[in-house]
Amino acid sequence: MTSSDIQIEKSHAVLKHFISEQKLPSEYACIAQTWFIPLALTLIKHQNSANRPILVGINGCQGSGKSTLTCFLSTLLNEVFKVASVSLSIDDFYLSKHSRQLLASTINPLLATRGVPGTHDIVLLESTLWSLRQGQPVSLPAFDKSMDDVKPQEQWEHAEHKYKIIILEGWCVGLDSQHPAQLLSPVNELEAKEDASGQWRQYVNDVLSVDYKRVFASIDYLVMLQAPSFEHVYAWRCEQEHKLKTSLASHRTDSQLPNETMSDSEILRFIQFYQRLTQHALSTIPAKCDRLFVLNETRGITQCQQH
Repeated sequence: MTSSDIQIEKSHAVLKHFISEQKLPSEYACIAQTWFIPLALTLIKHQNSANRPILVGINGCQGSGKSTLTCFLSTLLNEVFKVASVSLSIDDFYLSKHSRQLLASTINPLLATRGVPGTHDIVLLESTLWSLRQGQPVSLPAFDKSMDDVKPQEQWEHAEHKYKIIILEGWCVGLDSQHPAQLLSPVNELEAKEDASGQWRQYVNDVLSVDYKRVFASIDYLVMLQAPSFEHVYAWRCEQEHKLKTSLASHRTDSQLPNETMSDSEILRFIQFYQRLTQHALSTIPAKCDRLFVLNETRGITQCQQH
């Protein structure tokens, strides 16, 4: 048996365990074997060619499966191909609730809600990525969405290896700012009623055009999971929240359900914060990303494009 055969056999075993651990549908095996294992091999080639740590960006709207893909790639790279890799979510770099409340009181009330550019600790993200590229030990931030706040630092994971592949996933990863003319008209009820002046969306666009652009410019390979449309985000986001609620309930010692999660109606409002830039991403990132996976409404991959 060749080393390639051994790797294929081991990748199938790792995939089987991953599907069971993540409670994924059996169909994920075919998707991973067809699309994601080859993607891992491509990333290894890019890293070998660069002969330095590379930063891989994974973009996708809420519920598209980007976190699952990121986790699978990291598992595959580390356990099967023995390529030291680490994964980060831009969600773990959200500002604390207190910091966002300060932004809300000094700039715009809508900035109290996590999500859009301007509600992340971009300085911490930059310094963390720098340390990982330099092979220096660093603690990786963690955000508790059920509490809407940063986890205590003693709960942060400590990264000490010299990683060859660094993966950064997030709904706005790799996104460019909009043209000023695109900011004039509101895209939904939230913008029309609560951002009538356009101040909030202008601030978000400004930080995206400077701070976030600087970080995203360092991405060596950009992957996108492209949803059919923004309309699918609500159903996918509800599914995420229901899973979170189930997970939290299973870890509680009393009989009460956790009250930190959002109801479906709260999710409907919440995703309006993301609508403008999600639609912008769906229309602009496909043309510039290195690998595009086109999704259907059940998150199956209908097409793959390489640029």
